[in-house]
Amino acid sequence: MRFGLFVANGLVLAGVAWTVGLGPSVKASQLLPPRATAGLGELAELEARYAAGRTPESVTALAAAYLERDQPGLASSALDAAPREVRALPGTAHLAARALLRRGRVRDALAAAEQASAACATGACPAWLAAKSEHQRAFLEQLVAAGVEDPQTAPEAARAAYERSASEVRLVAVR
Repeated sequence: MRFGLFVANGLVLAGVAWTVGLGPSVKASQLLPPRATAGLGELAELEARYAAGRTPESVTALAAAYLERDQPGLASSALDAAPREVRALPGTAHLAARALLRRGRVRDALAAAEQASAACATGACPAWLAAKSEHQRAFLEQLVAAGVEDPQTAPEAARAAYERSASEVRLVAVR
């Protein structure tokens, strides 16, 4: 019995010595890929296309890429520097509303969402954009009615406004 305990203690001490001796040289594996470095080449390409010409496609692609990377200030800057005819498009107005909401400017986001929704009401945009614009407008109206200036500072009120807006807009007709 004592001999078995002696052997077990020896094995434990040998394992500890081996772990201490070799442990620092073993690199830890990374569970998730780094978020910021993924797609930097794609972002550089979008920025180059934007710099070459501020077409509706290059403006919306760059603004959407900035929003995906959680950079709403850069998205707003890209949209604000676009020509007036590009900013007047419903897709651009929809992205502007998203960027403004993420920046905590709910009233400005509502104005942009109303612009997108009004353009879509005339049939100037695809059905998916009309539906998204209408839902976005309803949500922003509920945020303003609740007195929420920045949804990040009042997440409970923002969730309640979202739930109210979801019951407000049920069905969007597809042309």
